[in-house]
Amino acid sequence: MQESTPQLDLSAFALSSHDSVHIVMPPQPVATDDDIDAQLFVYVASATNHSPIRSIGDLTDEWVKSQFDGISTMAELRAGIKQDLERQGMVAWNNTKFQKCSDALVARLEGELPADVVAANIEASHAQYEQRLKSFGSTKERYLREEHLTPEQFEEKLRDDVVFQLKLNAALDKMIEATGTEVTPSELTEYLSTDDPDAFLAEIEANGRMADAQRAAARVKVMRSVVDTAVVETEDDAPAA
Repeated sequence: MQESTPQLDLSAFALSSHDSVHIVMPPQPVATDDDIDAQLFVYVASATNHSPIRSIGDLTDEWVKSQFDGISTMAELRAGIKQDLERQGMVAWNNTKFQKCSDALVARLEGELPADVVAANIEASHAQYEQRLKSFGSTKERYLREEHLTPEQFEEKLRDDVVFQLKLNAALDKMIEATGTEVTPSELTEYLSTDDPDAFLAEIEANGRMADAQRAAARVKVMRSVVDTAVVETEDDAPAA
């Protein structure tokens, strides 16, 4: 049986504030006509030598009808492209917001991570990397080549990731303490994604992991609240450093 990694003593940590985090973000993405034209140019570039399509101006309503089901005009196609571009942009924007909120929360954490906890989690992370790569039919050596990383750079990145996640978890656990956040077993799958909720609940119950799952779900619940309540200032409005 694999020995579990040592846990952090939360009493050794504190948060400098429990208020909403303040972050600076770029404006929410808006697709311009130039962005839409760049997407349309893909159709021009892929046209064969025998095609009459030589420029975006050649993409007519008749061409749209011949290429797409359910779309009959260029205006509809441009509107659809704009919607897709802005949806993709919002995914990236929300990912950036999540990371900035995480950074802000970690910056509030006061206390030092014990070396043995860091070392144990680095070792566990190594094992997880190896298992994940194996499941993909890959190896660490191939991964390093594809990512253009030296073994030393990989170790540094892994350590930085482990330390950051430990600090974020500690900060979230302190927020859970301060806010009294709880997640009941019936709420778990609202915060922990799973393809088969019933099987997931039965498995963690059988393995005695219900408390661990509730703590993980509480972290997700608190992090969502941190992101949702963040005070966001746009880069255009932020004062110069």
